[in-house]
Amino acid sequence: MEYTGEKELLEDFSTGKEEACAYIYHRYFASICLFASSFVDETKESEDIAEESFIRLWQSKRNFESLHHLKAALYQTARRLGINYQTSRQRRINRVDAYVRLQDQDQSNQLQEIVYTETMSELYDALKKLPPKARQIVELTYLEGYSNQEVADLLHINIQTVKNQKLRALSLLRKLLSRNSFHYLISIVFFSSEI
Repeated sequence: MEYTGEKELLEDFSTGKEEACAYIYHRYFASICLFASSFVDETKESEDIAEESFIRLWQSKRNFESLHHLKAALYQTARRLGINYQTSRQRRINRVDAYVRLQDQDQSNQLQEIVYTETMSELYDALKKLPPKARQIVELTYLEGYSNQEVADLLHINIQTVKNQKLRALSLLRKLLSRNSFHYLISIVFFSSEI
């Protein structure tokens, strides 16, 4: 149907006549679609926003004073839908980013656990190769957390003997362990701060 008067077109549109909606749609779709493209990246998405704008305005059965008023309402509806789309999209991106960060963190924690387990396994194997007294002193001080004085008292030996045995054990472990494992052991030594 071809409309000759603005008033008749607006009345038909406000009462929900499909012919009036189709006429308005064909007249303004390209402009609304172009405007909607400022909110989205894909042409299909901007077309969806434009179509939804027409549908919502048509279903609202509002009365418009002029075609300019109707066109302004279309732009406003498209703007609101575009902003809603952007907000929804940003929420999805944030959820995906949070999920990826969590997965990366879990993977990093698992890798740290593997490194720790492998290093400790290598350390325990190397400890078995130490002389018995040196092994006992290393286990008591570095693995069980006793001080040099507590080990000396526990084993009924001189504190200097404890220190000498620890140094001897570290020298032997340096030869038995891989470089990384030895550095890990040294970091434990520095945290305990007593040699």
